[in-house]
Amino acid sequence: MTSLVLEGFQYPENQAWSVQEDEIQGMVDRINGAKRLWPIIQIMRVFIPVFRDILCGFIDEEDGKPVGLINYMRQRNTPEWYIANVTVLPAYRRRGIARKLVKATLDELHNRKAEIAFLDVVVGNDPAFNLYKEIGFEEFTQSSEYHFSKDIQIRAEPLPAGYKLKSLSPYDWRTGFAFAQRVTPDYVTRYEPVIEARFRNSRIMPFLGKLLESVGGAHSEHFAIYGPNGEVAGIGHFTYRTRKGGTNITHVSIDPDHPELAGFILHYVCSEIQKASPGHRIEVSFEDWEALLCQCAKEMGCEKRFGIHRMALRF
Repeated sequence: MTSLVLEGFQYPENQAWSVQEDEIQGMVDRINGAKRLWPIIQIMRVFIPVFRDILCGFIDEEDGKPVGLINYMRQRNTPEWYIANVTVLPAYRRRGIARKLVKATLDELHNRKAEIAFLDVVVGNDPAFNLYKEIGFEEFTQSSEYHFSKDIQIRAEPLPAGYKLKSLSPYDWRTGFAFAQRVTPDYVTRYEPVIEARFRNSRIMPFLGKLLESVGGAHSEHFAIYGPNGEVAGIGHFTYRTRKGGTNITHVSIDPDHPELAGFILHYVCSEIQKASPGHRIEVSFEDWEALLCQCAKEMGCEKRFGIHRMALRF
């Protein structure tokens, strides 16, 4: 997987899509961390059904060597599955390998009684996008990946009057669930309904997640911002590196009825990351309906890397 991901996610025709030099160590650490914990995960697979659906996939071999990869995993305790890491080595592209991998995965998901499958594809990667459309996937939303250079120093801003910021426990899934129920657009919930099963965690999953982060050289934090009426007005999480190499990653979201939080939440999360893990680029993603956050990020010096099509297929 390490070899295929690092070599396969290289795009000579558009370097912005490729795995960047500072991302490599983080990716290698995450894969090696999973490898180190795999004996524990294998034991859990015997007793806990959800662990049987972690890091499944196929590898395609040509000329006696692995040249293509696809992974899939269940979304919590739902009949929804996410397809990831669809990659083919550059020298073996345009041979139908990606189609073969995707179809093998969809056949397997059908046998597992999946109801819907999701995947993401970079905007502009027309061969992949057209392949997924031909197979039956539909685009239903988009997101964008931005990044802050490690040379940009960001300072926190005062929290607007009447608001409170609180850290969230990794076991607290209800806060995010209630927030998503209120703010997620209808055209998104048509494919990704905001239901409890998509958010609810078993007691073991947050523990395993923290363990995977630790062995993978990272640490994460979750937080929420409460408005004057007591409702959650903004929410976010960030993961920062505890080792050399890699990038820091964050995602934030605000209730559109609280636009005054846009500047604060971005300054807060980026300044916290830089205090905890200086010298790393910060990657941040925005959904297409979060235009205000995108605008604030640009004003802070954030640069867009690429857009992403979010696609779904119903079985």
